[in-house]
Amino acid sequence: MKNAFIIHGFNGDTTGTFGPYLKEEFEKRNYSVIMPNFPIRTEASYLAWASILDNYKDLFNEETIVVCHSIGNPFFIRYICENNLKCKLYVSVAGFCKVFTVPEREDLNNAFIDFKVSSDNINYCKNNIEHRYSLYSDNDHVIPFDILEDFFKELNSTPVFIPGVGHMGNRNHIHELPQIVEIVDNI
Repeated sequence: MKNAFIIHGFNGDTTGTFGPYLKEEFEKRNYSVIMPNFPIRTEASYLAWASILDNYKDLFNEETIVVCHSIGNPFFIRYICENNLKCKLYVSVAGFCKVFTVPEREDLNNAFIDFKVSSDNINYCKNNIEHRYSLYSDNDHVIPFDILEDFFKELNSTPVFIPGVGHMGNRNHIHELPQIVEIVDNI
């Protein structure tokens, strides 16, 4: 069975933006698609998210693909390492792994600390995920550009630069990411 996970970000908006598009496209390619609903905003925590994804651990295998948006990226990187899981393809959307501060966003800053990853987590991903891609833009209103660039370098993933699409969520009205479908079709 081929499984695909779509992991949303802090606001959960992936499920209402590009998530349904990817789900439909992946299902056309015979993937069983899992889009877990994690607690969002002030309710988001690593432990709460991990307890939900624990229900799907047995679905991870060397054919699994995972797409993560925003804070879903450090969550996934840490989770896959801590649970000794593997997957074939990991695509980050507006991904980061460094803790940084967003002015006047204590809720988000606290989540960044809670979802923090270690260098061991990063190394695990580099050694246990065959294909890694990172989609990012030049006008992301949440993640600074240098942190987006540092992420794909640190993870040794293939960068996919998409100009003018911001953080790729509700605010940017992104409902399709055909670049991800193209990646899936080419691996």
